[in-house]
Amino acid sequence: MKLHEIELYSKDPEASKKFYHEILGLWIDIDQKGLKTFRSGWDGLDIDVSVHFPGKVSISFLVKNIDEYVRKLREKGIDVEDPKESHLGMRVFSIMDPDGYRIEIQSPTEKSPAWLREMI
Repeated sequence: MKLHEIELYSKDPEASKKFYHEILGLWIDIDQKGLKTFRSGWDGLDIDVSVHFPGKVSISFLVKNIDEYVRKLREKGIDVEDPKESHLGMRVFSIMDPDGYRIEIQSPTEKSPAWLREMI
């Protein structure tokens, strides 16, 4: 079996398209009325006992240089907090998408496990 998709409800797919493509920088795979799909990288479904955002959906993306990514978001007028240290030696910050889904941007560091550093 292989994960096909994680489907998120959007009250405004065009606003979501702008957020995920123009703001976050994901590649668009399908762009038709009422359906937007994006190439998001690594396949996987993470189910854990989360202390980070318990009982909610959290979408996480990895970037190589989180400070550079924060700078680019700020240049686009997005208000983001400075990254903080997190679990597995990661640096992380989060923002909300147009529908209120929590988006977490993470970057492994030299303290992160090798398998995690190799993902980017």
